[in-house]
Amino acid sequence: MGFLGKLMSRFNALDPKRDSFAGSVTETSEQTRLGAFLAVVVLPTCVAAYSALYFIQFYYGFGGGSPALYSVTQSETLQYGTQVKELAIECTNPNGCYFRLPTGGATMCQSGVNDQDTPTNDFCDTSTNIGPARRRALLENDAVYARHLLTSHDVALGGGPDPAQCGGKTACGVLMDGADGVCAYVAPGSDPTDALTVAWKDDAMTSATPAVECVGHCNFGVSLVTDYLDEQSGTIKQKKIRAHRGITLLSLVERHDSRMEWDAAHPAFATKSGKKIIYEWGITAVDIVGVVQTSNLCRADLATEYGTTGDDVNAKGIKFNPFPLYTKTTTTYPSPIMAYLAAVGGIAATVGGALGMVHTVHLEMLNARGYGVRKEEEGGA
Repeated sequence: MGFLGKLMSRFNALDPKRDSFAGSVTETSEQTRLGAFLAVVVLPTCVAAYSALYFIQFYYGFGGGSPALYSVTQSETLQYGTQVKELAIECTNPNGCYFRLPTGGATMCQSGVNDQDTPTNDFCDTSTNIGPARRRALLENDAVYARHLLTSHDVALGGGPDPAQCGGKTACGVLMDGADGVCAYVAPGSDPTDALTVAWKDDAMTSATPAVECVGHCNFGVSLVTDYLDEQSGTIKQKKIRAHRGITLLSLVERHDSRMEWDAAHPAFATKSGKKIIYEWGITAVDIVGVVQTSNLCRADLATEYGTTGDDVNAKGIKFNPFPLYTKTTTTYPSPIMAYLAAVGGIAATVGGALGMVHTVHLEMLNARGYGVRKEEEGGA
């Protein structure tokens, strides 16, 4: 057989005594009715009971300490970076609201891509390589121009997206979302002044009565409208969170679930029920003053609509900044088959070993009483 034959003979690969597929030799003197009962009834019953418990735990669980295993949820913390996420803000001030829309407007919000150019932070460079109007030494009163360098595009030079702008007055009760240019974004260069802002009338500043304070809709001019996972029902619902004037941090949990279920009472059930991703937003108030800055792109419209008191416009506002980190959760549904086969093989071997010990003890007890196994079997026949 050549080299292959020599190799096989070296390892006794052709020795008939090493045939593990041949029928095993049974010691008939050790066969008992108890052993037969254990092999035919007890062992299969134990395996069937374990199988039932396995699938019950897999799909239903046994309570809080032993949850169902059919779904696996993994969470990871990611940097927000220059991502653009969908956001919905409802105006809740009876006098209306003014939204400051980002660069790129609805196109950027719906695409999910922040197409703003990374700004230059080198304000000390006085070179005129890209034109004196675009880069020059900043003088004492150039704060507004500095903000322009950080937040806007020169369409004539770069052909970039539409510049940031004031979206005009929005009536009370109107929901603004990505289609209207409202979304959560972080401007390249992390300019904290370039953010989604909303402003509304300040009743206290426009009142002829000095005792009037800014309360109610004067403080809470908008509401954050967000989808969320209801833990009790396991379905996606919608809620509104009142947002106080000032500076607000947006915290995000992005949920991915291929079997996501939407509550039938969800206001947008008809359009969202097929979605497998939701953006669950939360808010944290950082500042509760809400003074409308002179650099706000809606300031002129606010001054015309509500007037001014001294150097201040008669309005309050809110600025939304996404938190630098967000949480992404992904729910998957593994198949139980492979895990079950591995588990049931182990449990069968374990139970079989335990029953073998019972069988051995039974034989020793019979022999200790002076009865032969075969005699015991014949006497019971």
